[in-house]
Amino acid sequence: MSSGFTLEPREAYLYVHLDPGFEITPGNMNRLWTAMSEACRDHGLQKALSVGDGVTRRLTPAESFDLVGLLSRLMPGLSVALCFRGYVPDEQSQVFRTAAMGRGVRVEYFQDLNAALQWLGARAAPKR
Repeated sequence: MSSGFTLEPREAYLYVHLDPGFEITPGNMNRLWTAMSEACRDHGLQKALSVGDGVTRRLTPAESFDLVGLLSRLMPGLSVALCFRGYVPDEQSQVFRTAAMGRGVRVEYFQDLNAALQWLGARAAPKR
């Protein structure tokens, strides 16, 4: 069974590639963030770039808020750029972003990979 993602430490950030059609659910995010926190800790990283095509979300607003708590406990001080092609952030996305910021985690949504990398302070686009 596939995890739905791959992780690749880069020089300045963790590259997170989500499988096409990755679904954001409490279980998937718990697995992803646990793996990300271990990889970031092992490689001394505080930044992540998450890239995916056709990413969907199946979360209630309460579940989104609970996931913010998990993220902030696992990876305090993390900056994560979310570059999900075809995903349009909505009100729930913005609530997640704001709640994360309130708990010390920077999150931003992008359609453009270079803009995401610039926001992270990374120099070169990841290899595909």
